[in-house]
Amino acid sequence: MAKTDIPLHIPHGTPAAPIRVRSDTAVRVPRYALYGDSTTREWFVNVEPLERRAAALEWRIEPHTHPKFTQLLFVTQGDGEMTLDGDALPFASPCVLVIPPFRIHSFLYRGSASGKVVTIENNYLGDLLGRGPDLRPVLETAGAFPLSASAKAGLTAPLAMLEQELVASSRGSAIAAEIHLLQMLLTILRDRPAADAALLCARGRLVDRLIDLVETRYRTQPDIDQLAGELGVSAAQLRHACKDATGLSPLALLHDRIAAEAKRCLIYSSASVAEIGYSLGFDDAAYFTRFFKRMAGVTPTAFRGGIR
Repeated sequence: MAKTDIPLHIPHGTPAAPIRVRSDTAVRVPRYALYGDSTTREWFVNVEPLERRAAALEWRIEPHTHPKFTQLLFVTQGDGEMTLDGDALPFASPCVLVIPPFRIHSFLYRGSASGKVVTIENNYLGDLLGRGPDLRPVLETAGAFPLSASAKAGLTAPLAMLEQELVASSRGSAIAAEIHLLQMLLTILRDRPAADAALLCARGRLVDRLIDLVETRYRTQPDIDQLAGELGVSAAQLRHACKDATGLSPLALLHDRIAAEAKRCLIYSSASVAEIGYSLGFDDAAYFTRFFKRMAGVTPTAFRGGIR
């Protein structure tokens, strides 16, 4: 099986985005393009049979993460278990499994299964959500979601037509593909209980505000009560919102942002480990080293040595 590893790399001059993976696996978990695919292609959406890769791997796909896209797995036959950031989530058809970028996930199918895997590239997805923010609960909330019989039936045609347009060379194929994709996403959105969708959307907006706040404050290492107070919610509300939207705690998001900046500084600056730690709010170099090793699996010195 060919693998395409995508190394942890933050381009010079580009603000480092929060790394939404669990800290204890951030270095060791493989990051793939499409699982087992070593080809480089230009695409914004990809559709393929679920069984194409799963069957070849004896219905077990090991933990990995995708930094550059979101995946939706439509399971129309079969059942199994998905792990998401270490949590086991059983599923049974018909259902949709949603995996946003950077979420560590694996699959174990109980026997053969069938369905479709829809992969959506990040840049295109960001544009899509800008035009249709109501779709955020569908695309940004990770998990396993059952589908009603009517939703399963309603997804059959747009999924097939989306797949067809993506390989067609007809005029307007890209436009038609987006129409079918939106029809599919709208079907899922309307299949969710309205109250649940509204709550998930509100929590997603709160987490977006948290990420913006962390971006301006991470060097001061604020505590969660401070962040919650500035956002006008309780610490408990903030924790629940983060868990639902990202699977992580607010503290994990803050620590991931600090670690990402530490890595950027180690790669692109000549500052000492102590100086980098001090710039990120650590008064003690030894404490910074322990923090970095817990997050990255290696010491700052070893990390810097390994990329030169």
